[in-house]
Amino acid sequence: MYNNVMKKSLVTALIVLLLLTTYQKVFAQDIFISTSPAVLNVQYDLAYSGILPDSPLYFLKALRDNAINLFISDPLKKANYDLLMADKRLGAAEKLLEKNKVDLAITTLSKSGNYFYLAVGQAANAKKQGQDTGEILSKLNNASLKHQQVISKMIQKSKGDVRQVLEASLKRVEDLQKSVKQLDLK
Repeated sequence: MYNNVMKKSLVTALIVLLLLTTYQKVFAQDIFISTSPAVLNVQYDLAYSGILPDSPLYFLKALRDNAINLFISDPLKKANYDLLMADKRLGAAEKLLEKNKVDLAITTLSKSGNYFYLAVGQAANAKKQGQDTGEILSKLNNASLKHQQVISKMIQKSKGDVRQVLEASLKRVEDLQKSVKQLDLK
């Protein structure tokens, strides 16, 4: 009998210990309703940016990315690859801004916009060649909304000249989104 009581006590103690070590607090979040796509929670995940441009090894990553880009000839695959590069640069720009490396963040964000522009151009080339572009155009549209959302958050954290440059980047993405919608209508 004593042995059964000990076993029950030990099991109870383990269960209590397990519950205490896995306990987590959950806080409710305020929900803001807006019609602006930059404020909405966009269901699009940015690619992991990996090594940031402030790393001494970044040149190896850039070299690899450029080499891969040279071997892609299909416009749909190129559009997807360019969008991937745009997403990675956007994530890197956001992280660099958080690290207060403003100039490098702005340069990286500009490169993100350049890659996004190339992705839209490649989607247009694919459409001209008669390829089915429905999937890539939908992806570009969702990505443009996510880019607007991230840049808007960056704007909220910035002041002065940096804010103006970020607002110009936001306008550029909005214009690219309009181009994507035009392509989708053709």
